[in-house]
Formats: sequence, C-alpha cells, structure tokens
Amino acid sequence: MASFGHGGNIKEISRQNGIDYNNIIDFSANINPLGMPVSVKSAIIEGLQQIEKYPDITYFELKNAIADFENINKDNIILGNGAAEVLFNIVRGINPKNSLILAPTFSEYEEAITSVSGSITSYVLKEEKNFEIQEDILNYINEDLNLICICNPNNPTGVVTSKEILEKILIKSKSNDVMLLIDESFLDFIEEDLSMMEYVKDYKNLIIIKSLTKFFALPGIRIGYGICSDETFLEKINKIIPAWNINIFAEIATKESLKDENYIKTTLEFIRNEKQYVYNELKKIKQIKVYKPSANFILLRTKDKVDLKQNLLQNNILIRSCSNYEGLNENYYRIAIRSRDENAKLIKYIKKNLQK
Repeated sequence: MASFGHGGNIKEISRQNGIDYNNIIDFSANINPLGMPVSVKSAIIEGLQQIEKYPDITYFELKNAIADFENINKDNIILGNGAAEVLFNIVRGINPKNSLILAPTFSEYEEAITSVSGSITSYVLKEEKNFEIQEDILNYINEDLNLICICNPNNPTGVVTSKEILEKILIKSKSNDVMLLIDESFLDFIEEDLSMMEYVKDYKNLIIIKSLTKFFALPGIRIGYGICSDETFLEKINKIIPAWNINIFAEIATKESLKDENYIKTTLEFIRNEKQYVYNELKKIKQIKVYKPSANFILLRTKDKVDLKQNLLQNNILIRSCSNYEGLNENYYRIAIRSRDENAKLIKYIKKNLQK
C-alpha cells in the first residue's frame, strides 16, 4: 500500500482543504524548481511514436547511459520505477530479519523493511549533536544485523555524513556480513564529491540508491536505480523485478537528462544561491530555529506551538510537517528550495504567521 506520509501530495491536500490544485505553491516536495530540462521535453515529444513499441527488455542503452554518467559497470545497475521501487525490491532480495536505520530519516526504509516482517533498531540522531552520525553507530553493527540504511544527505535534516564515517561503517558491516544501503538521492544537489560510488566494486555488501526525479524534476515519470557489485545478489534481484518495469518515456528522459551538462551546471548554481538566500532570511525570524542546509531543502523548528503548515495553506503555500518522523515533533517543518519569487513569498508569510 502506498504511504501518504510524504510531501508532494498536493492533489490530496487540495481536496481536503478546498483549494484549487493549480494555485498551491508546493514547498513540501524537494523537486528542482527549474523544471525538467527543455532537452528532455523535446526528446519525449520527438519520441512519442515509440510508445507503440515495447521498451528494450534489456535496457541496454539506458544502462549504458547511467554507467557512463556514474563511471560504473552497467551490469551492476538495478533499475526501478522510481527509487522507491528499487528500495523495496532490494529489501525483498535481502529479506532482512534485523535492520538498523537512522531516526529521523526517510520513512520508506521502515516501510520496506516492515513489508517483509523485518525488525528495526533506530540509531537516534541527537539535535545537540547537530543530527550527525557519531562513531558510536559502530557499536550497533554485529553479526545479528542484516541491513543498514543511511540516507546521505539525510532527509529531512539535510545533514551530510562524511566519507570517513561511512567507510568505517562499511568496513565493519563487511566484517559482520551486513549489507549497507546508502541512499544518495539528494547528493547530486551538492557540489562536493561525497558519493560512495567508488567503493561499490570492492565492497559487495554496499548498495547505493539514486533517484533521477528530484534533480531533473521528473517525479511524474518515476525513474531510479541502485548500484551493487554482488553478482549473486543481482541475480536474485533480477528474478524479482518484472519485465519492462521502466516505461519508454522514463528511458528517453533519463538518457537525455544525464547528458545535459548545461542544465546540471545551472541547477547547481541556482540551488547554491537560493538555499543561502532562504537560509539567511529564515535566520532573521526569531520565532524559529533554522538548520543549515546542504541540498535543496531546509529543516526548521518553531519555538512555539503553532500549526505552521495549516496556517500557510491559507495562503496557498504547502510545506512538509515533520511530526511523523521519529525523533521530531509537530514543531519541525521541512521546506524545499523554489524560485526566488516563491521563496520570498514563503518567507513573507512565515513572518506574518509567526509574528501575529
């Protein structure tokens, strides 16, 4: 069953609140505000006739495009109808009895693990430690554990975990025969090289998940992939994945997106400037605490109890309440970075609501 505890559910929100769907400014979903690349739109229109044919069942060209972009072996790629499908298929393949996840973090790790009746231990990220993973996480790794899930940068905190600590986790996981899954879906928004992709070929217990829909603004198309070098595990996963799970438009969009270097460069510059602007402006509001962002979203906490999400909906602005994240409460909210005009409007109405 689909989870409705995510951002981006603006049609449901519009129905519940009687707001015109087209008038909602959606800060709840962390999607590139520049919209999909023009090159992708043109390629999809040009490729419309391909809908009359089945996609290549081997996805030869698609896997080659991803392999070239990531500088990896194409045979190590697991394709999915969005990163969520990749995650669920990987968890089905591992079938973990005992897993370790962060708290707070993206809810679908828990959903995927509980879908196979797995038990979960939470590594609680402490606010006084800036929600950063500490070295004591190594004490949680033993031979009874089957899977560790780490989101980097973490969602919703935006905190980045260094390669140094990830390498220590990876090494101890390997020695205890534990699979380490690192979700790098938001890492493309960060200009510093923090990816663990280079470790995949030497560590068969490492799996990396990537989503293309956020950076390239393609959430409606659904495309994601995983990377793993364990041949035995990949064979098991390939038996789980149904044929033609990637539609032809997702294939076209991916191949075109990954070679659009100008779009990638423009996005990085835009996000760098806008997240700094929003962060600086939010810091001026005394009624909230703002956490320094790394990717294209910002976590904030109201110092007083106020339903900021519902209040902002009165101005057709939707933000993400983090009250359903373990370790957070109704005072925490996550906002995506959007255009300058939209960001300025958000800041204006946050001030207006909190300074009443």
